[in-house]
Amino acid sequence: METKELKLLLQLLGCPDYRGKIAAVKPTSGTKVSETQRFCRKLADRELVTLHEEIKKFKISPAGKTLLKADLENLPLSDAELTVLQVAAKGPSTPGDTKLPADQRQPVLLSLCDRGFLSAIERKIVEVSLSARGKEFLRDDYFDANARRNLQLNAQLLTNYVQFMRTWINSAPTPTPTPTPTPKAKPSDSELIEIIRKIDARLPTNNYTPIYHLRAEVQPPMMRDELDQALFRLIQDNKIQLSSLQEGMDYTDEQFAAGIPQEFSSPLFFIIVN
Repeated sequence: METKELKLLLQLLGCPDYRGKIAAVKPTSGTKVSETQRFCRKLADRELVTLHEEIKKFKISPAGKTLLKADLENLPLSDAELTVLQVAAKGPSTPGDTKLPADQRQPVLLSLCDRGFLSAIERKIVEVSLSARGKEFLRDDYFDANARRNLQLNAQLLTNYVQFMRTWINSAPTPTPTPTPTPKAKPSDSELIEIIRKIDARLPTNNYTPIYHLRAEVQPPMMRDELDQALFRLIQDNKIQLSSLQEGMDYTDEQFAAGIPQEFSSPLFFIIVN
């Protein structure tokens, strides 16, 4: 991006609603209007600004000529639009040739051009505004490692940019805080029995539930040793039994490690509810 293009964007930040007349957004006091318009068109091609133009000279198009040859009573035209087409049919014209009130000329001319009944011979940019993409570009994307160019930006342009960023920050919605999940409560011994029964019914394991399924349900919040101690209490209360893993049974190393080790035999691996 050229330095003057950047300055033009920063000039816009100082205009009401980020929209200004050509004279108000000149990159420098010595920039010619024609040069400013060239910068505006280049920025518009990148969708960074929106152009607000006036038609200074126009002519009738082939579609307009065809329309005038139709039944005038059924034309899809207002009286003002018909007047403009009739004027243009005589040759290249200017807005003043239409004799319409000054505030009606441009809306009528632009409408007829947009519908293809007129062709603009000469357009003039009168105002330019910062587009939504332009705001995003200045806020999120623009980066210039050219320190020399940055030194060419005067205090007013930098002030415009700082104010623009402050306005955006102050208007940005406050992020909704992510609710902190409530920690799971550690199950009681009686709740452990119900969890084991539910696992057995879901799989089903015919009341021979591998302990790794229970660990997946309750660790966390329980620690491994806490669960082991709870299972031993349930054994003492005659609520469950634990059975060792038999040789030849096919389980992964991780599943095997979930059992409760025993010093002289295979780990306690299955839970049987009494």
